[in-house]
Amino acid sequence: MEGYVYIARIIDHGGKFVNGYHKIGLSKQYKVRETQLNSTHLPFDVFMVRVFETDNMKKLEGLLHICFEDYRVVKEYDYRKNITTEWFNVSDIDMFNDRLDKFIELMNIDEVDMGISIDNDGTMSQSEKDLVKSNIDNGRNTNSKLRIEYNGHDLTRKYNYETFFEFLKKVGEIVGYDKLMSFEPYVVKNIEDLPKCFQNPDSKQIIEYGEYKFLTYGSIRKKKRKINQILDYFNVEGFNIDIQTS
Repeated sequence: MEGYVYIARIIDHGGKFVNGYHKIGLSKQYKVRETQLNSTHLPFDVFMVRVFETDNMKKLEGLLHICFEDYRVVKEYDYRKNITTEWFNVSDIDMFNDRLDKFIELMNIDEVDMGISIDNDGTMSQSEKDLVKSNIDNGRNTNSKLRIEYNGHDLTRKYNYETFFEFLKKVGEIVGYDKLMSFEPYVVKNIEDLPKCFQNPDSKQIIEYGEYKFLTYGSIRKKKRKINQILDYFNVEGFNIDIQTS
C-alpha cells in the first residue's frame, strides 16, 4: 500500500528533544500539521524528523525495523514479557542517521523534503513555519560539527551542509568541476541529473554556485565518508577533516 514511513522523536514543550528514543511508524498520508503526532497537554509530544514516500509502506517499515533491531525497545512486565515496540533507543544519533542514509540510498527510497512541504503550507504563519523547521533540524542532528581545513585555511561554517559545500567547492577548484561531476551526482549543472528525490530546485539541500548545483544532504558521518572517498579518488592532499562533538 502506498504511503509514508516516518522517523519521530520525543520533544518537550520547550522544543527540545529529551532523549535518544526514535519511533519508526507509517501513515497513509503526510501533512505538515501532522508532523507533531500527538498534541496533548502532557509536557512531551512525538515529532516527525524524517519522512519517506513509498509504494509499500508496510514493507519499508518492516525493513527499517529489522535494520535497527539492535536499538529496539522491548517491554517486560511480570504478567507479560518480550513486548516489541515501534520505539528504538538510539545511543548514537549520528550513527543511526548514517545507517539510515546508507539504507535509503541502497534502496533508492524517496525522502520527503519537509522544508518545502512546510514552506508551501498556507495554513501556518511564518513564525510557525520557522519553529517547525527549526525543530526538524534539531531532531535530525546532534551537536556534532564537521570541521575542515585546507592548508591551514578553515573551511568550517555554521552548518555542516555549508561546510560540505565549501569542501566540494574547493575540490572543484583544485581538480576541475567537470571531473568532480564525473565522480558522483554531488555536483551537477542540471537539476534533472540529481537523484529524483532531490530534484526540487528550492530544496535547502541544494546550493547553487555559478552554473553548478551542489547536493549537500546526508548525516555528518556520511559527509565525512564521502569526503574521504573524494580525496582518495582524486588523490588530493592538504585537507584536515574532523568531527567535533560539543
